[in-house]
Amino acid sequence: MRNWIIFTSLALVSVWSLAGHHGGGHDKGGMFKHADLDKNGSISLEEHEAAIQKMADKRRQKFNKMDADGDGAVTMEEAKAQRKERHSKHMHKEADE
Repeated sequence: MRNWIIFTSLALVSVWSLAGHHGGGHDKGGMFKHADLDKNGSISLEEHEAAIQKMADKRRQKFNKMDADGDGAVTMEEAKAQRKERHSKHMHKEADE
């Protein structure tokens, strides 16, 4: 149950950050276009489910990367270390550009 709560919380944060990344709800169709796999201008239930699955898979990979000791839980220290690593990579990427 604890893992489910952690996963759900991380998924909600992911959706919130994804919305922020795409303009806080004003993404001009970016997320819609991403989910509309057959590009017919509408999202079927199957396309919707595929988009959710893809997002869940990505979040699961990020969770596993944060879980440095592999115990199935992310501590505050592990989360901070991962955030610091992402920030460092981002800063190096900007410096190289």
